[in-house]
Amino acid sequence: GVWKIVHHHSSALPKVPGTEEEEASAEDMYPVAQANFKSWNDALKEKDYEKVAGLYSSTDLSFLPTVSPKFIRDGESTKEYFMAFLQKLPDGTITADNVQNYGNDAYLHTGLYTFMTGPDDNRSPVEARFSYMWRKVDG
Repeated sequence: GVWKIVHHHSSALPKVPGTEEEEASAEDMYPVAQANFKSWNDALKEKDYEKVAGLYSSTDLSFLPTVSPKFIRDGESTKEYFMAFLQKLPDGTITADNVQNYGNDAYLHTGLYTFMTGPDDNRSPVEARFSYMWRKVDG
């Protein structure tokens, strides 16, 4: 199957220490979370709003964007948001994160990230909280 984002917003739950078993489960999904974030961030850097929006579920979507007051629930609105956001030339770096496993086909990735935005000669940081619920869909 293909990993698709089914939930994304800019507020994150704080990391709450769990049992050793829960932390071991989270560690199992941590490399997947890092790879999926890299795919998402790479699509941003490529300025390809279709590619970025393609990482979001076309059904079951709950998206509260970092730099918008909108509550996005559909693919077309996701594309529209990223068409505008990519004009800011974003490049994100995770500064703190946590991964919680929800079975073999879903995980919650929460934390803090900083986006550098603007032209090369005038970059500005945007610090934000995040949470992404990723679910494996279509197999």
